[in-house]
Amino acid sequence: MLQNDPTMEGLLDPGTMKQLLDLDDGGLGLIKEMAQLFIDDMPPRMAALEAAIKAGNPVELGDVAHAVKGAASTMGVPKVRAVALAMETLGRTGKGDESAEVLLGRLRAEYDQAEKALLAFIASREA
Repeated sequence: MLQNDPTMEGLLDPGTMKQLLDLDDGGLGLIKEMAQLFIDDMPPRMAALEAAIKAGNPVELGDVAHAVKGAASTMGVPKVRAVALAMETLGRTGKGDESAEVLLGRLRAEYDQAEKALLAFIASREA
């Protein structure tokens, strides 16, 4: 691992990154494609979460947060997954330590960090 490797900062799950690389025999094609899908997919999902919050629709909040949680798990971004889990729980049970609005702000911040980390991880292996 590199000195400033995002996996060392807890932004990326090292096991997931290794699995994604191993699935492509160490190549970057699969991880690049999956990362791009994740990056393209997240802004509309965050917009859907915001719409669910504004509409007061906890079912939709739980459903979209569940999808985000799954995507974050697949991409190995644990902090995004954790916030999505909290949002899903809030939507499904009405219980949580933070409001949906606060969680959405945290999700956006964690996603921004995760996107940078994924791109840095890929770039570090292209060099």
